[in-house]
Amino acid sequence: MDKTLLYHPPNIARYRIDGVLGSGAMGVVYQGFDSQIERTVAIKVLHPHLREGEHGPDLEQRFLQEARAAARCLHPNIVTIFDFGSENGSPYIVMEFVRGMELKAHLKSDTFIPLPSATDICIQILEALGHAHEKGVIHRDIKPANIILLENGTVKVSDFGVARLDTSDLTSTGYMVGTPNYMSPEGLQGHTVDARSDLYSVGVLYFELLTRRRPSRDMALDEALEVLNDATQLSGQNIRSIKPILRQALQSNPTNRFQNSRDFITRLKAIDDMDLTQATGALFPTPAGYTQNRTTRPDTSSASPNSSSASQWNDSVLESLEHSLAKYIGPMARLLVRKQSRSATSMEDLVNSLTRHIPNENERTQFMRSVEKSGLSSPGMSVAQPAQTSVPAAKPGASTQAPVFTLTDAVRDKLSQLLAYHLGPLASRLVQKAMKSTLEPNALIAQLAQQIPDEKERKKFVEQAGKLF
Repeated sequence: MDKTLLYHPPNIARYRIDGVLGSGAMGVVYQGFDSQIERTVAIKVLHPHLREGEHGPDLEQRFLQEARAAARCLHPNIVTIFDFGSENGSPYIVMEFVRGMELKAHLKSDTFIPLPSATDICIQILEALGHAHEKGVIHRDIKPANIILLENGTVKVSDFGVARLDTSDLTSTGYMVGTPNYMSPEGLQGHTVDARSDLYSVGVLYFELLTRRRPSRDMALDEALEVLNDATQLSGQNIRSIKPILRQALQSNPTNRFQNSRDFITRLKAIDDMDLTQATGALFPTPAGYTQNRTTRPDTSSASPNSSSASQWNDSVLESLEHSLAKYIGPMARLLVRKQSRSATSMEDLVNSLTRHIPNENERTQFMRSVEKSGLSSPGMSVAQPAQTSVPAAKPGASTQAPVFTLTDAVRDKLSQLLAYHLGPLASRLVQKAMKSTLEPNALIAQLAQQIPDEKERKKFVEQAGKLF
């Protein structure tokens, strides 16, 4: 661990400092508390060594410019800036404290991101950028580390640390601004960038969400897009719809790209409307009582003969692990516990596999200790699923008509919770979206099941969701 992260000041201005959240190229981010309004905040402070030397004044100005730029952008998909200033010659920015998971950590895990989730993430990013661009602000550093997934399905764009107002007169400090892997060609060449450069970065990110790779700059664009053909979660129609979008987003000449976020969003939503009800739907089973014309294709998934199904674990055991793990990696805890429990052969094996997803060594130790204190790792702990209660047969002459269905808040929340086990933090948003098209139980369950790429998990979700109605 970086030794600089072991120390933190007791306070910065009126804010109490409670710990260190992380460190980036520009500064250290602390967790703070504003006692005046009793609000937890995140406080970024510029690294001391960056304020030294000939470029120090420019960097300090750019750091405070981040605050001025982001403070103009009040949007639900942008991390809010509350305050900024200087303490003992050290500039700081006070931001909204967001409890979530960086998309970077999600991509580093083995967790699969299905097409609807990948598309929704990018749409929310583009909505944030569209608002910023209208305010004259360019992010310039869109990348997974600056995208935060919240448990309720909201995406937050953070760190306008290299943002530059269109009207800024800030001079160049002699080094590249932004992250090369996601930068537009004009940004890499040091040319002036505009909003279309951010859209290029979103195109790179969308490509990575779908393929787990970034588009190669060493080959022609059409050749690079052939990687999509290897994405087994995408149908042929998906690929035919997505390629033109990525081809336009990743054009080297900004004139040939999407010219604004709105146009990009429109194309992405067209994929969602078409593929979720047609081509993508062909991959998923249909609950009883719900019919849809579709073309099936064989299931090519296979399971290890030694793998253990998640149903072999007691729900209370898994939920306890989820709560413990969520303290360190956020809402993705639910998805990881479900995924790892399918292959784990013992509690020790399961805990060890989960621990590897916690990046901080001290937090890994804390997690293992919390599991020990909970008693989950005790030799006598039962992991078997309780026997299923049989459903009594209907009495002769009894009505078989389904009860009248009312979608209560409790049912909606339970559906979101069930879906979150398979899809993670975007589950709530997907449930709300599905409810706009249907409230009929079987149709609603079928539409939500379409979002789950694994066949066994789909069947499990359909079974569990059916019990809610």
